[in-house]
Amino acid sequence: MRGSVKIPTLIVLMCVLAVPAFAERKDKPTGEEIANKAKAAKFDSANSTAGEKIGKKVKLTPAKLDHVKSEAELEGGQIIGMLETEAPGDETGLPPGKYNVFAAKVGNDWHVYAESGGKIVVEAVHVRVEKSNDRTPKKPEFHAEGWCSWWWLLPPWGLVTFVFTNCF
Repeated sequence: MRGSVKIPTLIVLMCVLAVPAFAERKDKPTGEEIANKAKAAKFDSANSTAGEKIGKKVKLTPAKLDHVKSEAELEGGQIIGMLETEAPGDETGLPPGKYNVFAAKVGNDWHVYAESGGKIVVEAVHVRVEKSNDRTPKKPEFHAEGWCSWWWLLPPWGLVTFVFTNCF
């Protein structure tokens, strides 16, 4: 009788321990997935910021993340903002236009994508994500040098701020 109790318990334990490995995103998102998430996204217009590159305007509007309930859900992929630019991207050739900015952790690495019309137009380079204990709300920042942006995300479930740095 003892052996029969241990085997089911062992199987349950193995399944529970394996769940985090299966929760990890393995493939990059599709443009359609990003476009669908963008339809439901809410943007924080009051915290938009504007910059300039070669005399052309660049506007960053952060997304509200009130609906995101966990770090794993954030890692699975979320709209982090909207990018409107009159200037082309330095490093990726991103054409002028309006884009949904989507971040996802694929495998062990974070990726940021610019989507428009249901298509991923480019993937950002030099993507870095940091966790900060500073919970002070901040507007996104645009740096013309390198065509980089910083997005501060304060999810409602955490005690940390996620700082996304990416360059287009």
